[in-house]
Amino acid sequence: MRRFYPGITLFKLAGATLVLVAHALLIPSMVAMDLPPLASFLMLEGRVVVPCFYVVSGFLLYKGWSHASKPGAYVRKYWLRIAAVYAVFCLLFAAEFNVPALLQGGLGLSNLILQTKILVMAVFVNGPLLQLWFIPPLLFGSVAAYWLLNRLSLKMILIMLAVLYGVVQLASGSLLSFTGMGQVDIASLPGILWTGATRYLGFGLTFVVMGALMAKYEEQFLRMNVRLVAVLAIGVTAAETVLLTALAPWSEAYKLTFAMLPNTALLFYGVLRIRNATITAHHRLLNLFSIVTFVGHIPLMRLNKILFGWGGSLDLVLWQQMLQSLLTFAECAALTLLLYRRSRKSGLAGERAASPGEVEAAAGMSSDPMIGSKRQTRTSAGMTAHKFEG
Repeated sequence: MRRFYPGITLFKLAGATLVLVAHALLIPSMVAMDLPPLASFLMLEGRVVVPCFYVVSGFLLYKGWSHASKPGAYVRKYWLRIAAVYAVFCLLFAAEFNVPALLQGGLGLSNLILQTKILVMAVFVNGPLLQLWFIPPLLFGSVAAYWLLNRLSLKMILIMLAVLYGVVQLASGSLLSFTGMGQVDIASLPGILWTGATRYLGFGLTFVVMGALMAKYEEQFLRMNVRLVAVLAIGVTAAETVLLTALAPWSEAYKLTFAMLPNTALLFYGVLRIRNATITAHHRLLNLFSIVTFVGHIPLMRLNKILFGWGGSLDLVLWQQMLQSLLTFAECAALTLLLYRRSRKSGLAGERAASPGEVEAAAGMSSDPMIGSKRQTRTSAGMTAHKFEG
């Protein structure tokens, strides 16, 4: 039996909104600030939203395939749907940047190689849009999670994750100062490889598999001694922050820490514990807003800059950054309401054309927070619940 998790809906809503505010206001404002190393390392330890997004994805993916009549087909369909949407943005990127560059620079070998490198980096490392770097590691982690949980024991999975996560710390984590990777040009081949390792292994593999394991052992996870884990997380965070501040110079190359593991687990534990009837009643609208905001805020910000004649985000003054944040939020809300109303109208039209039995089954799948084990529910509703429900 699948459960509905209002906390996940709330987390996705808060996370998508935070991403919007970060790109429109926080990051541009902080670039001009000269923060002391202690503050920088503390903020690094607090970057648990992205890891928790991967945990949520792994958690819901496991819940989906474990209730599907054909788990492999479910994961394949999940992967292809996300990849298809991502491919559209990659094509738009190529049309905006690579095609004009080829038309202007010609089809010489050097230009072809250059544009190929740019496109490969956009597709597999940086993402066609700023926030979409998240997607390739998610796709990698999803396939890896399904394979690992079906092939290896829990002990072997945990050992493998610990080793790989520890290795990634040498490239972009707490052990960075021992390797000097912070001084490596991110555009060089070693820099690209380490960036890829950080995103695919450190973020995608580690936290998607972590979420899938939490789903598989959900009851044990919810019965854990949360006070003990909280004390452990606080202790590791404090010790790691003090040691990094004392022994290592701050660098933007820092992306991961050891404390992110218990901190992310604690955050997700709190997410699963949330119960709220209002969120349950409006979860489809809230989830749609989260998707629209996460995917659409960068294109909308670019549109606003064109309409208002603004420069880049780093060139805006504070009031322009605040206006950009509020305006983009309002545009995302308006677009969400438009899409939601269109989906409601099409849904009502479909219900009128369907038989009474079909309508009853569809209503049960779409609105009941406790999803049963009928084959109908385990296939199409399973995918819908994973993508749009908490």
